[in-house]
Amino acid sequence: MARTAKVLRYVAFTLVVLFAVGGGMFVAGETFTDPGGWRAVAMTASWAVPVIALSVFAVRRPAAAGPVLVGVTAIAVLFTLADSAFGIVPRDAWGPVAAVVVFVVVVALGFLGMHRAELAGLLMVLVGAAQLVATLIARGGVETGAGPGPGAVLGGSSGVVVLPALVVGLLFVLAGALGHESVRSRSQHAGRGRSTPAARTT
Repeated sequence: MARTAKVLRYVAFTLVVLFAVGGGMFVAGETFTDPGGWRAVAMTASWAVPVIALSVFAVRRPAAAGPVLVGVTAIAVLFTLADSAFGIVPRDAWGPVAAVVVFVVVVALGFLGMHRAELAGLLMVLVGAAQLVATLIARGGVETGAGPGPGAVLGGSSGVVVLPALVVGLLFVLAGALGHESVRSRSQHAGRGRSTPAARTT
């Protein structure tokens, strides 16, 4: 079981890396094509810097990064749902901002998944499901009950992050379950580790 969990964890992480590289190159390429120039540099930095910072944080401090990424995921879920319902960000002027936010969160969670697979997987599934619902809302599927088919929903820029988030998220959840990992196990272990020196001095 432990070996299978490790294999699943590395498979999921590999998929995240491929998603990060491919998605990052696509978003950056589209941005430098239109609008281009220094505005493209600023727009690319606006998502590249957070994804790098959160990913490094998740690798170096997984216990501390867990609660932070829970909060970041909650904000991303609320934002993408609100944006799809109320059009907070003008898509024609700024592009699919909500999809880029979800992309950043999924990549960062992928790095967290190497240390806290079950937590990262659950958060990925949550943000992926929220993006799916948001895409349906934006296209009228929820309101009319006869929205676009699965191909149309998952084929757009907003829907293209849904499938990787759900698939990789489920892989991480399965890895955590097979490894007998709980959502809070890492933070509890870290807490016990910090308390050990004090206990020895008493």
